[in-house]
Order: sequence, then C-alpha cells, then structure tokens
Amino acid sequence: MTEYAIETKQVTKQFGRITALDNVDLHLTRGAIYGLVGKSGAGKSTLLRVVSGLQQPSGGTYELFGKDRSDRKIGAERRRIGVVPDGCYLIPRQSLAGNLKRQCRLLGVPGKDRADEVLRLTELTGFAKVRAEKLPEEALIPAAIAMALCGSPDVLLLDDVFAGMSLAQKEKTEEFLKKLNQDLGITILATAEEPQTLAEVATGYGILDHGELRRELSAEEMKSLRETAIRIRVTDVNVLARVLVEKSLRYRVLGSDTADIFGKPHITDLVTVLAKEGCEVLTLEERTMQTENFLEALEGGNK
Repeated sequence: MTEYAIETKQVTKQFGRITALDNVDLHLTRGAIYGLVGKSGAGKSTLLRVVSGLQQPSGGTYELFGKDRSDRKIGAERRRIGVVPDGCYLIPRQSLAGNLKRQCRLLGVPGKDRADEVLRLTELTGFAKVRAEKLPEEALIPAAIAMALCGSPDVLLLDDVFAGMSLAQKEKTEEFLKKLNQDLGITILATAEEPQTLAEVATGYGILDHGELRRELSAEEMKSLRETAIRIRVTDVNVLARVLVEKSLRYRVLGSDTADIFGKPHITDLVTVLAKEGCEVLTLEERTMQTENFLEALEGGNK
C-alpha cells in the first residue's frame, strides 16, 4: 500500500466569491520530489499554506502521515513539515546563525548544535556571522531552506524557490535538494510556474489550474509530453486534421494554417502522407512546453 506524507481529499479554499482551491486531491508519496506546477494565481501557495496549517480549508480534509487534520495529535505531524515560503523571512539585523538559533528555540529543538549542523549542511558556515540584511542574493534561498531544516523535518514544502535564480545557482540548489531527498530521506514538494523548471529533480508532478488539480503524472509521463509536442504550419489545415485523425494522433488547431501535435508522430511519414494529399508542410518545430500547453496535451487536443 502506498504511503503518503501528505494526502488531500477534496480540499477547497474560498476567499469570498473566489475559489482558490477546488476539490483538490493531491498525493505526496513518501520519499518523492513532487513538482506542483501552475501559473501565478493557480492556487499553489494557498495549497501549501493549507496543508502546513497556516490556513484552514473551506471544505474537504487532508492527512499528514496518515493522520487526518481533525485528529487531536495532528500538531505532532505538522511539526514534521518544514516550509520554505516565497521569500526569505529572516530578522534583518540579526546574523544568520542568530536567526537559525532563534528558529531552533521557537521549534523547541533541544541542544545547541542544530544551528551549526544546518549551517554545515547548507554550506552556509561562512555566512554564519553575516547579518541577514547583508547576505548576498545567492545565499538567500539556502538560508530559507536552512531555516526550514532547523526542526529536522521529514517533508519540505518549497514555494517557487527557483524563481529568478541564475543557471549556476539553480543547478547547485537542484543537487542539494536531491541530496536531502536521497541521503536524508526528506520528501519534497516544490512549486513552479513551468514544468521544465523542476525537470531535473521532480519524480512526479501535479498540474494545478485555476484551483483545480487537473492531473498527477510521473516524471516519465511528463517527459513524454514535453518531448513530443510539435508545432506544424501547412498549406491546408483541414487536410492535416484529417490525416492526424486517421493516424490517431492528438492535435489542436491554432489557426487557418497551424496546429500543435501531441504524442509521438513519425515526422517523415507524416510529411510524405501530407504531400500525397496535396498539403505542403511549411514549418515544423518542437514546442517550448508551457503549463497551458500541458493542459492542452492532457486534454488530448481537438479532433
């Protein structure tokens, strides 16, 4: 039986007339790195705040490590979760080490060595005495992760941590997250606006759209979608549509001469068949798969 670190069941969150979360069923398997993907406003941050206890759901429920949120002992399970919010919340005039020691005290972590352990783990020992307001940009996300690690969590919730990172910093952070996951067994849920942001670390994905979790996919399924989306421009889109239907290929017509093809089309064969039908292929290119493109692919396109 699959063990979930976090499982939401029809979780709904409303703010007045706005539905931020709409009957969300999310399954965060223990040991996974889960990529929760959706455009700004899709409900990603709201979902993280709900499952971490910072906000109450308007409907539905969720379980943490098998315990329902209504369980009187849910607080103990909640303390097993570390949250890295969108933004690094440190006391500006206090040193990084001071911030970490304060966090340990707030979390009731016994002993005096945890802050030093976290500094070594995040490779921030050299910044221990630096005031938070003086930390360089590249140290802010590691510092936020360090704060979340003070309580030795079993789960890390990371809200859009890769936004604005340089390539070098992103690669370093990816390696660090994989180390936390593989060496320390920490389950991770990370949010991002685009699937490709998490392509190097995620073992599974959820696609969130306007508060609705449209689908959960494995890394292999996401890779398949990402690699086989082709944008094609032709002289006769009606002929193209007919041929794609005959070949059982999913597609979406974008205009009078353009369509996107989902799946794994055999390009040479397709071009040959279209030519025999009097339809010339003008351009072919692999798509850059944005979140909305994945939603189209999941829906199967138009036929």
